Amino acid sequence: MLKDRTKFKNSKNTVSSMATKYVIDCAGNKTPIGDALFSSKCWVGNSSDYLEVNNKFLISKAVNWLHIPKIAILIPIYRSGTHFLGTLKTLISQNWSQPQNVEIILSINQPLGPIDALTKVSLKAAKTYIEANNLMNNTPQVRLVFEQLAGGLAEVYQRSFSTLVARICNSVNARKLKTKQENAFAIGALMESTVFTIIDDDQILVDNSSLPAALEQLQAGKSVIMGQVEITKVTTSYPEWNAILADVMNLFFKFKYEHGTAILTPRALMVSDLFHQPALKIGQAYADQTWFAAAAAKKERFLIKVTTTLEHEAYPSNANMAANLAKFLESGTPENAINIFKNVQIAYKESSEKLLYSAHDIEKLISSLEARDKKNLENLVQQMLQKPKQ
Repeated sequence: MLKDRTKFKNSKNTVSSMATKYVIDCAGNKTPIGDALFSSKCWVGNSSDYLEVNNKFLISKAVNWLHIPKIAILIPIYRSGTHFLGTLKTLISQNWSQPQNVEIILSINQPLGPIDALTKVSLKAAKTYIEANNLMNNTPQVRLVFEQLAGGLAEVYQRSFSTLVARICNSVNARKLKTKQENAFAIGALMESTVFTIIDDDQILVDNSSLPAALEQLQAGKSVIMGQVEITKVTTSYPEWNAILADVMNLFFKFKYEHGTAILTPRALMVSDLFHQPALKIGQAYADQTWFAAAAAKKERFLIKVTTTLEHEAYPSNANMAANLAKFLESGTPENAINIFKNVQIAYKESSEKLLYSAHDIEKLISSLEARDKKNLENLVQQMLQKPKQ
């Protein structure tokens, strides 16, 4: 039995305004999404149209990997050093019923230019692990993809997903089926039974069974997997604030889970559910989250417990939010660091549901953050984290 199963009857992470649909990004901002694409023909025509539009995103060395895994897992490991090994080992040690049908891709999206020392460590660690893993029986296959890209993580996700679509089509074409109808059925069957999963390189699954159990229950058009994340450590340039920031960010996640707007990894959907989404907007903050949130709308959610740490990152992320909050608590700037809570407060004001927290609770938290009184903030956050369910 999957213990961490939470059902959301409504699509809380998707809102509409007139004809425009929006999703809520990581920082609580409304982001418009486009209409579904590639849905007017059969699977043969739709997939051909998709690959023509997304041809520039295909990974040339991977498109002819014709064995299609039931579960495809992507771990981006650029500048991870050896840190990703903890995540990888917890994935390998999961209780997979058919490990031969699980594929894990370690992806390094090196920006254009010389390879930095930390990425060289990631490359070496990945190659060493793969060599050792390939000597073992009954474990998921681990592959390495190294590319020099200008588009960051969003491009990694788009290339990985588009390449998986191409692999499915190439695998079916290799069967040399007799009719277009047979091809369409075979492509559709794989699209609706192949899982595309993303997990960050700093996440540790808390047990060995919840993820495989949830993946076995995943159904095309009906359900989605997302991470239920607990932050165990925050590292910023202001160490005196680190411990309390871990609690503040965990509280922030609780607010987002309560509204169904937390789009954290591990994330998993059937390929068919992501296929009809517009391409990721490379260069847009939280593009991967809005892309996934749009596909996850109106689906039952299975939440998988993971732990993680936050270390400062230059790109938009929860770690970046924590770093800005640390700077604000220390110096009073930047003032927009607490906008993530003001956005949450708006969501509480607009909600008609009976929730654990209220807009008044968020107002007290914002006031405490603005006062920058460490002891007061620490006491308030602990009270809010321990607030009993009514």
